[in-house]
Amino acid sequence: SSGINAEYGGNSPGMAKVQVYHHTVNNTYRVVGRKLNDHAVVINCALLKGLRYHVATERFHQWRDQRQVYGLNFASSAEAEEFGKIVRDCLTKLSGGSPPGADATAQQRAAEEERLRREEEERQRLEEERRRIEEEERRKEEERLLIEKAQEEERQRQMAPALPTTAPPVPQRAAEEE
Repeated sequence: SSGINAEYGGNSPGMAKVQVYHHTVNNTYRVVGRKLNDHAVVINCALLKGLRYHVATERFHQWRDQRQVYGLNFASSAEAEEFGKIVRDCLTKLSGGSPPGADATAQQRAAEEERLRREEEERQRLEEERRRIEEEERRKEEERLLIEKAQEEERQRQMAPALPTTAPPVPQRAAEEE
């Protein structure tokens, strides 16, 4: 995290910048606070599965591990709320769940994916229907053209003069002259 300013107690109380670090390989979280003036580490604790996080007041939060109790007094309730959300999200992830709101986001994402899938199926169905209609129209046009051609051939056949079935007679004069 970018860091939140909080007041710490202990041997030398003062203001510190508190950050939550995530080790992505080990999937572990750690809260580290450093003094604002000399950057000395004043809080360094692991956030472990099962850790109890307690919002004591609007600006004071505390938690405990096996050895001690930790507490931070935040400059504002907004900073306290932000830090508390970060810690609770980390604890939820450690326990194998999703952070608050993630289920809703996952559901929204799943609903959107389902909507897009249905739209794609409908688009494909409409495209297939369009192709089927075009193919049917093409087939009907081919059939119409074949019928027209056959009708035209029949008209041509009927209009053609009848050809004689026998050869015309040879003129007789030509044979007599010889």
